Amino acid sequence: MNTQDEKIRFDAIVVGAGLAGSTAAMMMARAGLNVALIERGQKAGGKNYFGGAIYTHAIGEVLPDFMDRKPPFERPVTEAGFWMLSKDGGLTKMTVQGGKLGAEPADAYMASRAVFDVWWAEQAQREGALLIPKTSVVDFIRDSAGQVIGVSTDRAQGDVYAPVVIICEGVNNLLTQKLGLIDHDLEPAHVALAFKQVIALPMDTINARFGLPDEKHGLAASVLGDVSLGLPGMGFVYTNNTSVSVGLGMMLDAVVEYRLKPYEVLQRYLRHPAIAPLIKGGQLMEYGAHLIPEGGYRDMPKLYTGGAMVAGDAASMVNALHWEGTNMAIVAGKLAAETAIEAHKQGDFSAQALSQYEARLKDRFILKDMKQYRNFARFLETHPEFMDAYPGFINDALGQFFSAYGMPKKTLFKNILGSLTSRRQLFKAVGDMLSMGRAVMGW
Repeated sequence: MNTQDEKIRFDAIVVGAGLAGSTAAMMMARAGLNVALIERGQKAGGKNYFGGAIYTHAIGEVLPDFMDRKPPFERPVTEAGFWMLSKDGGLTKMTVQGGKLGAEPADAYMASRAVFDVWWAEQAQREGALLIPKTSVVDFIRDSAGQVIGVSTDRAQGDVYAPVVIICEGVNNLLTQKLGLIDHDLEPAHVALAFKQVIALPMDTINARFGLPDEKHGLAASVLGDVSLGLPGMGFVYTNNTSVSVGLGMMLDAVVEYRLKPYEVLQRYLRHPAIAPLIKGGQLMEYGAHLIPEGGYRDMPKLYTGGAMVAGDAASMVNALHWEGTNMAIVAGKLAAETAIEAHKQGDFSAQALSQYEARLKDRFILKDMKQYRNFARFLETHPEFMDAYPGFINDALGQFFSAYGMPKKTLFKNILGSLTSRRQLFKAVGDMLSMGRAVMGW
């Protein structure tokens, strides 16, 4: 840190010590830059809360020796897929295990962000980044041409200068708006409110109830059907070492419009006959909620301007279909750091120079996937049946199929098709499937 001219100066400033921010700070500090990592929470991860899974392909890009550093992982994801609940208590499981999910290290591990983010920020500090907690960035400092040259914080004499700033502020994108990279708040219809409980259970109990051989095996399930009162939403179940994370996400506009109380919706889900036995006798460890930007490609801000870039949730880098977000944040933070390092080498922090950040993103899966799925958020808005009615139909149909002993099978199939109520409904279902295919393929 240099206090020449009584100004606090760094080579780079990162706002937000989440996955994207700590990654960016780590990479730049490793390259020899003097980096300030500013975090408004008391510690890294203090305001982060998720399901959820951490993806090792992204971590390995930044720390190839990450397993030797003993990251605070929970169980590896060795089984993943969909569960479908019906209103009569039925459960259909469509999961895959072993094979590609049996690799070591696993491609994904369950983790607590409150724990993992602290460890991740420590890796940035080991490389030389300076973590500044309990400090909020409130605005930007610009030169006469309007280029960002630093940030103003809520501390006394809190102006901090650097030729490049990387914004990783999370879903509440107030700073991104101040930069002029986006001109509006995210619409409630494009933001999910995810809420969950972490329930403590003995390891052996978890293994027995979920059919897991030992603590080296874990389940990550997305739950559809009778989850969210027939409104757009999806549940999840994750097995940790000695706890189970159970929760669901609903679009924020539905929560507001129907004046729902998230805790009551969650309790209804936890009481479902297929879920309740899995957590019976457990002790509540945590309850929390978090906003997730799910508008996708069409909600992404401009990713750079003179002297600044934006990454992670602040840039709506979430793939709702695959529950991807943590890996996008890490890779985007890495690419933003590489762009800043190159800008220092060239002595050029203009918008044109930092546009290489977007070029790097286009070469990776992030922008390719975001663009491909650009219509998927809109598809879910207009086709809530895929999260409620159709999973219920599949569950009921399979239940009838596997209990039709002694029944004429022609009657069986008439009953199954009859559950769609009419021929018109059947044609609609076919049309909806085609629409989903177009949305997924990006056509």
